[in-house]
Amino acid sequence: ITVGVSEAEVRGWTIGVEIARGGQTVFSGETSIGQIKRGFDELAGYLCRSQEFPHGAVLLTGTGVVPPDNFTLAAGDFVRIRISGIGT
Repeated sequence: ITVGVSEAEVRGWTIGVEIARGGQTVFSGETSIGQIKRGFDELAGYLCRSQEFPHGAVLLTGTGVVPPDNFTLAAGDFVRIRISGIGT
């Protein structure tokens, strides 16, 4: 969590994904971080349960925004991920 920001505040943020191909948007979607089922302390607890990270770690949960099954990224696609409380 960003220093000085509570989990409750972060859960109000949104995550948006846009994929552009040849200058045209071919996929876009958005979700709320509030959709993450487990608390952040619980997720970090599982990460550190059997391994130590003396230099820190990054826990990636995915965006929660998934293109349809028939969608495939192509060479040259531009993927933009926006998190409302952080940036793009």
